[in-house]
Amino acid sequence: MLNSRAVVASLTIAAGLCAAPPATKTPTKPAAAPKTAQATAPAPAPAPPAQGQAPTVNSITQAAVKAGVLASAGRINQVMTYLTGTSQSGAFLFLPKTQPDQSVFSASLEIQNPNATPIYASASFAPLPDGRSAAVYDAIQYVQQSCEFVEKNIFKNLKRTGILRRDVIALDGGNVKIFLMPAGSGCIVIKKEVVQ
Repeated sequence: MLNSRAVVASLTIAAGLCAAPPATKTPTKPAAAPKTAQATAPAPAPAPPAQGQAPTVNSITQAAVKAGVLASAGRINQVMTYLTGTSQSGAFLFLPKTQPDQSVFSASLEIQNPNATPIYASASFAPLPDGRSAAVYDAIQYVQQSCEFVEKNIFKNLKRTGILRRDVIALDGGNVKIFLMPAGSGCIVIKKEVVQ
């Protein structure tokens, strides 16, 4: 299913280290989801959007706003657009039961990757006292290559910071952290980032 050249492309959402991570400000145009293709490195960040272009609001953001989650709406739209792009995806929303605009909002997603295994992503959002909104997300994907192969070939520019206990390798990509966990003959790749 995956060959060594396609591994990089199949991990672009889970890795995404060369693509621009969610920024402090909500972008005016959603970043396109990386396409899965024969490639040797993740795609560079997209060009800045044209001035005056209205932002696109994704369906998860629309559902959050409808439920009363307003303070975190910009951050929700930013992170969810970054994670899903134009890929087919489905979501389960954890809507706050009380005080929705002052509570944590969370979503679990299945993101279809046409040429590779699906990606599970989870993102949670919370309003901050200063009016901003914070988020944390994880994107998780199984690949058929070993964790050693993935570390040495896909994430070769990242620094290994250690092993969590016995098996899970931690890699440092700046704000983004990558964790590699053996699974049978393959590897589970976990990308994690806190966005403030």
